[in-house]
Amino acid sequence: MAIIHDDAGRRRFLSQAVMGFGLLFGVGTLGIRFLQFLVPKQKARPLEAVLIGAESKISAGEAVSLDLGGHKILVLKTTEGVVAFSRRCTDLGCLVSWNKEREQFVCPCHQGIYDKTGLNIAGPPPRPLDRFEIVKRGEQLYVKIQGA
Repeated sequence: MAIIHDDAGRRRFLSQAVMGFGLLFGVGTLGIRFLQFLVPKQKARPLEAVLIGAESKISAGEAVSLDLGGHKILVLKTTEGVVAFSRRCTDLGCLVSWNKEREQFVCPCHQGIYDKTGLNIAGPPPRPLDRFEIVKRGEQLYVKIQGA
């Protein structure tokens, strides 16, 4: 009695393995491209300096509220110089206001309080106010914000 080697089983296994690998590779590539479509890569927007006015126009201890390109900003003149903060509270995004008597930023939503350096000192805000860079060119002040 002779033993006949049947290679049909091995061929079928190899054929299905190659087709399965090809299918898995194709579906994986398609899935990755679909995810890239749903979550596009964010392009870093450049910072641009926007003129906010002359330093002499801002009184010491006063905060000037500005809306620049969708950014709500408070510009404050202190003894250390001029600083700019986002008006958005870091808790819920409510607009903070400046209390001149207490020298603090106050959030009306949950009574979040920030000191004149933007540091959160009371209430639920989890972090300090976002700060914008001020550039002084001569007497004019510019604030750096992200462009469109």
